[in-house]
Amino acid sequence: MMHRLFSTTAILLAFACTAPGTNVPPKPAEPFVPRLALRPVAVSLARSATQGFQAEINYPEGMRYLRQPVAWRVVEPEGGSITVTGLYTAPGVPGTFHVEVRREDFPGISATATVTVK
Repeated sequence: MMHRLFSTTAILLAFACTAPGTNVPPKPAEPFVPRLALRPVAVSLARSATQGFQAEINYPEGMRYLRQPVAWRVVEPEGGSITVTGLYTAPGVPGTFHVEVRREDFPGISATATVTVK
């Protein structure tokens, strides 16, 4: 009787060890890490000249936006202007100015370019 109980237990144990595992949890999804790159990062322009800037961002999986969620600004008050599409116009005075782009969906993420106006 004892021998039979041991045999049944051994068979069940062997079956459990060789059966395909369904109790293994799936690998957790990697957390989304937002990124932002700005191009160009430095430029030299003549007074009143224009320069296009580009923001490159990644998106969370499955998310789609109607427009790129970024906001542009010129850091210095008299440093020129920039449109919502990233077209910068230099001021009529020489100096060093900065263009900043910030993610609207992740406001803590920004990038800055340096513009030297001659």
